[in-house]
Amino acid sequence: MDRQDTINAQNRIFWDEPCGNNAFQAIGLEEYSVESLKKYDDWYMGFYPYLYTHVPFAELKGKKVLEVGLGMGTLSQKLAEAGAIYHGLDIAAKPVALVNARLAQNGLPGSASEGNILDSGIPDSAYDFVVAIGCYQHTGNVQKAIDETWRILKSGGKAIIMVYNAYSYRQWLARPLETGKRMLGDLFGSYASPRQENEAMRRIYDHSTSGDAAAETVLISRNQFRRLTAKFSTVHIRAENINAINKVFRHLGRDRACRMFGPMLGLDLYCACVK
Repeated sequence: MDRQDTINAQNRIFWDEPCGNNAFQAIGLEEYSVESLKKYDDWYMGFYPYLYTHVPFAELKGKKVLEVGLGMGTLSQKLAEAGAIYHGLDIAAKPVALVNARLAQNGLPGSASEGNILDSGIPDSAYDFVVAIGCYQHTGNVQKAIDETWRILKSGGKAIIMVYNAYSYRQWLARPLETGKRMLGDLFGSYASPRQENEAMRRIYDHSTSGDAAAETVLISRNQFRRLTAKFSTVHIRAENINAINKVFRHLGRDRACRMFGPMLGLDLYCACVK
């Protein structure tokens, strides 16, 4: 089994516990009932309010939208509610089942299926929009994921992609010298590839309820992302997300910390790419 096959197999296992399940339990929810999922969705969109800015819900009615990486299905449901001709794709079975259950329970059209964006079998120019929030950095091949996104988008179609920021406050606080060295290398072309993380750092970014780390995580800079998306006609990138639990930002509170420092040092890069 080659490296990519190994990562695929590990991802199917790890992400079978939907991303967001830790938060679901932390806010006191247990069963995936309609009522519990509504409470989770309210928390989720309150915690990540900038999703309303980055995901163009008002433009989606009647448009073919593919979501890659489904998590707890909050965004999936909102995309369908916005009137999108929705389909979801996830490498693991449980997120797919959860999204299909959500759509059915709420009387919404659309569907989700198991699959891998690296080898999806989706025809060329099939979608108007692709939305991939926090998925591509785990695939094992970010370049191929982005190339496939470009391929399946219609001319003029848009991708909204969130990846982890290589130069977030987390990296500067954890390893300032190494991060500074990589930034200089990135600026002058000697660090062309996204940074692959060790197990300890992968666990900080994503871990299961049992404490296991995600199988694969890479961190990506703005310059690297622009190189990865060279086929697209336009790319706009904005950093978001400051975790106010961190002692540096605790006195500010999350909302203020995100407004003040998110665009400079946020954990995540939100990238709008037009084919």
